[in-house]
Formats: sequence, structure tokens, C-alpha cells
Amino acid sequence: MQRSLKDYIVLILKGIAMGAADVVPGVSGGTIAFISGIYQELIETINQINS
Repeated sequence: MQRSLKDYIVLILKGIAMGAADVVPGVSGGTIAFISGIYQELIETINQINS
């Protein structure tokens, strides 16, 4: 899958939101990943590292 510069910037911003969410009590980075639509890709990428 080819990504454009815009795609990378959006992905970075979503990652920053995941990290910032860890500061808020009761909200996790996984919750933000799910809401922003990158949870499935995140899990698949982590599984590729472990394989």
C-alpha cells in the first residue's frame, strides 16, 4: 500500500493523539486508535513484528 505524505502526516497526528490520551484518566491510547480507525492496522503491524 503506497502512502502519500498527507497520509503519513495524518498517521503521525493520530499517534500523537494516542500518546496524549494516556495523560487523561480513563482514556487509553487503544481507545483513541479505535475511534480514529487505525486500531486494526496497529494490531496487524504489531503481529508482524512478533512473527
